[in-house]
Amino acid sequence: MKRLGSLRRLGSATVAAALLTGCGVRQSDVVEAGGPATVTVLPDAEQRVLLFFVSSGGRLTPVSMGFFLSEEGEYVVPGDKVLTMLLAGPSADARAAGLHTELPRSTGFVEVKSAPDQVFVRVSIAVRGLNKTAVRQLVCTAAYVDGGDGDAEVIIAGDDGRLPAVHCDA
Repeated sequence: MKRLGSLRRLGSATVAAALLTGCGVRQSDVVEAGGPATVTVLPDAEQRVLLFFVSSGGRLTPVSMGFFLSEEGEYVVPGDKVLTMLLAGPSADARAAGLHTELPRSTGFVEVKSAPDQVFVRVSIAVRGLNKTAVRQLVCTAAYVDGGDGDAEVIIAGDDGRLPAVHCDA
């Protein structure tokens, strides 16, 4: 009999808790929160253009940039154009998002020769005096040119010589 009383009290407490949980909550109108969420689908490796800029915290940050349609109807951005885009600096939108570059702005000569496991880049700036972040920007951007997956060894040469071959560590 004692057990039955405990079950009744537990049942009553459960019903009371369920009834009280709605107390004090007022009905409200629909609150507009903007349009529906959108999802950006990144293109295949052969179609993407990744430029590496620097966040306000000093981290290397990849930025996906626009594409060019080739005469064959394929999205292609030659490696030299990708590095030229990098040396031109971040777009206004990227700057507004807090990104910057450690590289000197340049519109000079850029040459890129890529193979599956190695990328050679020649730029018309002095490269030996660049800080580590600026070199990483060049290396990581070059490692992804021409459909690269970021694993290629990158050699950077500039007006003042050549840097040792390295891999992207972004």
